[in-house]
Amino acid sequence: MFNTRKKLRDRATGLKRALANEQRRFGHIDDGAGKRYDIGPLYVNAGELKKALAHYEWYDKACSDDVGEPIHYLCWALALHRTGDVARANDKLLETMVQNVYLLPALLGSPPAVYDMWHSSNSEQPDYLAEVPEEFVPELTDQERSWVKEQLDSFRFRRVRDEYVSTYRALKDERNIDKRRDILRRWNEFWAGYASSDG
Repeated sequence: MFNTRKKLRDRATGLKRALANEQRRFGHIDDGAGKRYDIGPLYVNAGELKKALAHYEWYDKACSDDVGEPIHYLCWALALHRTGDVARANDKLLETMVQNVYLLPALLGSPPAVYDMWHSSNSEQPDYLAEVPEEFVPELTDQERSWVKEQLDSFRFRRVRDEYVSTYRALKDERNIDKRRDILRRWNEFWAGYASSDG
């Protein structure tokens, strides 16, 4: 276990160094390979929560307009939860669900309903979790599983999931650009009110 954790930590540190070198050499990050999404999960699975949170803080500032990635967000939520920042953990878990509505039920061992809706990328697909390399998938404790289930069953999560599915179902067959824009605008306005527990 120690050697596995050390390998994960060393790999995360190497990726972090590579991003820093890109920033230093080019003045920006050119991360087509998605290194920024791997560092947090690797640190979380190595048990290095402070390092994981430091990376997520950097990511939040350096990649503020980034679309994100589901396991990256899940591990962000777990790092916050494991360090006692429950309100922010709940917010990040909600963002995780919006990244991929199938991921959290799949982690809990419940075959998720497959929604008839538009999936804009591979990371939103029902089989996403099966494609994630094992070293990035966190092991949840029984207490964490209860927390995830409680959140999924909460009014806030159910309301957001229903609105998300309704929005992306409407987008599935809509070809008119202006109508698509309007559908997404309504979603963004809705999401702004639910994304933070402070909202």
